[in-house]
Amino acid sequence: MLLVKLLGRPTVLSDGVEVDGPRGNKAWGLLAYLVGQGVPVPRERLASQLFPDAEDGLGAVRWNLAQLRRTLRQPGALSGDPVRPDLGADVRVDVALLGGAPWHDVVADVDLGAPLLEGMTFPGCPAFELWLEGERHRVAGLAAGVLREAARTYLADGRPAEAAASARRLVSLRLWDESGHVLLTRALARSGDTAAARAHVDLVTELFLDELGVPPSRELAAAAQPVVERVSGATRAGTLAQLRAGVTAASAGAPQVGVESLQRAVAGARALRDPALLVLALTELGSAQVHGVRGTDESGVASLREAVAVAERDGRPALATSACRELAWVEFLRCRRVPAEQWLDRAESTVGDDDAERAWILMIRGSLRSDAGQHAEAAELLHDAVRHADRVGALRPAAMALTHLGRLAVLRAEHAEAEDLLARAQALADQAGWLSFLPYPTSWLAEAALRTGRVAEATELFGHAHALALEVHDPCWESLSCRGLGLAAAAAGDEGSAARLLHDAPDACRQLPDTYVWIEAYGLAAHAAHALATGSPRAPVLVEDLDRLASALDLRELQAEAALLRLAAGQPGALETARLRVAAVDNPVLAARLERLERGSLTTASSDGAPLRR
Repeated sequence: MLLVKLLGRPTVLSDGVEVDGPRGNKAWGLLAYLVGQGVPVPRERLASQLFPDAEDGLGAVRWNLAQLRRTLRQPGALSGDPVRPDLGADVRVDVALLGGAPWHDVVADVDLGAPLLEGMTFPGCPAFELWLEGERHRVAGLAAGVLREAARTYLADGRPAEAAASARRLVSLRLWDESGHVLLTRALARSGDTAAARAHVDLVTELFLDELGVPPSRELAAAAQPVVERVSGATRAGTLAQLRAGVTAASAGAPQVGVESLQRAVAGARALRDPALLVLALTELGSAQVHGVRGTDESGVASLREAVAVAERDGRPALATSACRELAWVEFLRCRRVPAEQWLDRAESTVGDDDAERAWILMIRGSLRSDAGQHAEAAELLHDAVRHADRVGALRPAAMALTHLGRLAVLRAEHAEAEDLLARAQALADQAGWLSFLPYPTSWLAEAALRTGRVAEATELFGHAHALALEVHDPCWESLSCRGLGLAAAAAGDEGSAARLLHDAPDACRQLPDTYVWIEAYGLAAHAAHALATGSPRAPVLVEDLDRLASALDLRELQAEAALLRLAAGQPGALETARLRVAAVDNPVLAARLERLERGSLTTASSDGAPLRR
């Protein structure tokens, strides 16, 4: 068995013993590129990436592929045109394990803290350097995801010491990601070391204040508090009353009151030793923490994972269908597609004939695909979500599915369809009394108006959405509407206001650790495009920030945005990168922008489809 390590110093191990690898950086780069793509790659592309100036680029590709076959002892591997990246069952590659194997198969064998192709550079290969930069961010994000999954699973299994060890490794990779610190603090508290938990809270608070100028959210301090495991004198009637009171309070806009009641219901269910009641109470508590109390998603995840564990130990996994779906929602918000899809698979396997629950599952799955730029697949799933929701009058999943269908249509410049879908979403949200959601479809309706030249109408709609977002304290909707106001100001010629608003939009989404990160990246794309259009010296930094964020989360449409902006700025290697990234996204608007840039037009298109001045 061969293990190929591309993280850290590239090496090949045969049954744990290092053997000779291929000579030269280019062979390692070629292998990393093929493994990273995961699909057959044309030889012409490999030559243009790694041998752009060679007299015989295809010959260089052949020679390096032959080297790799000898190293891997696989004479039939890496063959054909396009080159197939299949390496056979006897060869494992750490990067491939990171992206596809269960976390427990990864943590021991993969150097999760090491960068891809550590120390290697590829001068004269600007397109490959751009790819490698993005791939390093993506791989680092996968490594953090493995450690996060390990820590959460250990916590749910009642193994806080192992959870703390994984969380410490996560914190070392993602120092400024508050969720890792929350996991570590909770693990320390659950292990009984409340002094260490509180000391970590103090350390992180000081660090965040000194370096970022803002304290961490209140969830960090809450994670250090001991858990009330049981209450004396619990009765089933009293526990059910606490459960109903908590759900009612959370639904009525008093989430903190609801959470406190639900925590008492959980403690009562523990005392009663009633698994079904405990799963229900934990699921409702986790849902309230995820949806109702800003900045408490890690607390919600802990409750929901415990619900899943209790249901599985009791032999009734269907009890935790909603908990699995809520866990998928948390991963969706942070654009962690692989774990989100895995939780959706588990939810779908036990959903049965519950149309409302199935509508939520389909809506989240379709939204994940749309976030990744797979819009055709997304549209089919989202339409299915609406159909299932309509069967049982489930207004909220229908409203959200329609909103993301409308968003998809806006991004693809299908404006008439978008406005119809978004108006329907608004009507359903209004009918459901879902005031806190209304800024979302309203902002997309405003964007449709802006993209069709109705600047005054768009400004009014964005303003309404922004005011309501502030009223309901939702930083995601605040960010999206602030971005829209900035674009509207730019369209009206007020570049100063535009620059300020577009600067503020991504920051709004960073206020809390559990916001919808796609919206942050979408706002950053608009900020970068405006900076490039107006000649701001910060434009290159903003484009790099966008590419880093989008690459870490595999947000391909926004990776394509970054590549198009780099191409518009004339960066070497950007054309090849833009072609590859645009081809990976199901959006003709991006393809049209690329075509205009390839023709060398003096104007290009920003992320909102409006002309940019160069």
